Amino acid sequence: MSELSFAELGLDPAVLEAVSAVGYETPSPIQAQTIPALLAGKHLLGVAQTGTGKTAAFALPLLSRIDASATEPQILVLAPTRELAIQVAEAFTTYASKFRNFHVLPIYGGQDFYPQIKGLRRGAQVIVGTPGRMLDHLRKGTLKLDSLKALVLDEADEMLRMGFIDDVEAILAKTPQNCQRALFSATMPPQIKKVAKTYLSDAVEVRIESETRTVERISQFVLPVYAERKLDALTRILEVEPFDAAIIFVRTKAETTLLAEKLSARGHAVAPLNGDLNQRQREQTVEDLKRGKKDIIVATDVAARGLDVPRITHVINYDVPYDTEAYIHRTGRTGRAGREGKAILLVTPRERSWLRTLERATNSPMQAYQLPSPVELKKMREQQFEAQLLGFSEDGKLAKAMALLDEIAERNDMDTAMVAGALACWLEAFQPGSLPLEQPEALPEISASAPPRRDRQGGRPGGKPGYKPGFKKGPKGRGGPGPKGKPPGKGGKPAGKRPLRQADAKR
Repeated sequence: MSELSFAELGLDPAVLEAVSAVGYETPSPIQAQTIPALLAGKHLLGVAQTGTGKTAAFALPLLSRIDASATEPQILVLAPTRELAIQVAEAFTTYASKFRNFHVLPIYGGQDFYPQIKGLRRGAQVIVGTPGRMLDHLRKGTLKLDSLKALVLDEADEMLRMGFIDDVEAILAKTPQNCQRALFSATMPPQIKKVAKTYLSDAVEVRIESETRTVERISQFVLPVYAERKLDALTRILEVEPFDAAIIFVRTKAETTLLAEKLSARGHAVAPLNGDLNQRQREQTVEDLKRGKKDIIVATDVAARGLDVPRITHVINYDVPYDTEAYIHRTGRTGRAGREGKAILLVTPRERSWLRTLERATNSPMQAYQLPSPVELKKMREQQFEAQLLGFSEDGKLAKAMALLDEIAERNDMDTAMVAGALACWLEAFQPGSLPLEQPEALPEISASAPPRRDRQGGRPGGKPGYKPGFKKGPKGRGGPGPKGKPPGKGGKPAGKRPLRQADAKR
């Protein structure tokens, strides 16, 4: 079954076209087993860890069975957190990109009701959301399930742990009798088994054992950082890391261009790599990286699929991948041809719960990445500036330049050092940041072991209670001047008894 291609599974042509555009060719084990069962209209019970590709496993066949021309809700997906709901909604949007007038609507707590009601009135074929807010809309009558063809419970054990199980069962009770149902869970506690037995009669069961893989020759680091300071953190990483070439991964095509522009403005030889580039442009970008015309590529997962450039020493995950396969693929772009590689993950407080899954997938805990202090960074910049300056001490034009400065100093009764200082200020005026005059600002530190901040609007930080990511204290980022001739970068409660309406806080 694993040898099958997506084209052989019987998916709707429009869905298959979208899958092809994304760059997927071979289904993962859970996709190969799940897609035929859901295409046949059967109930399904899937036991699989996060990161096995299960979103596509249920999204692709369910999209293939709906009436894309009808605007009422036909697919309903329940997720335990707003983050997962958004992720699943984005995946559905991607896989339904070849449908016309197709809408996917995420519904979760912490948002005003009005935009959600407006979206429901406009019409959406797919609704993805958290149980609490979904139940609110059902009770208000703003969400109707009369035309519902399929319902998915994603990460059912997590919904149980969070106290959502009553809401889930209330929603299930309101679905049409002939509605197809799929339940996915990493574990099967008694209450989840009960739900499956009640609502998924004669279900096909798919079990996928979690695989662990070691990413060899690659040192893995994680840097917790607030979302609004990611660019600052990235520029400092590029400044202190002695990389030969680097690939930076982001989630969207638009972000590749935007980030590449920002890094280029900071003096880096960088280019975007995304699906909007034609084949010739992609090949040219990769060739520029191989030949040293570019040192940094900002890419999406799809665009970088199969990329093999031995001089890539660093992989930087600017955006956290929500798929372990994607993470393994990303990190595998370095450490090639027997060389050592380094992978650095930027993670926001709300994303740190995902680290455990990534560590299991790679069979390796991540080390805490430490940026140099402002004092250390200023000293480093001064040393780099000095090294660059002294590099011109044997320049053929040095004698003429010295004579010119001496003449200016003599005419104006100034010390030669003052003239040199004025020349440096002139350079700074034309090229801001060229002189290491000011101590850089300290980036806010986030404790590696502290739990993520709770969303003020009721969002769940995520992760199991008491979980601390497997950080090991690692070395500080070391650097010094980069390769010769390159300027430094600039810019720089268990479920069972229901907890106190925990679900209310998530709406």
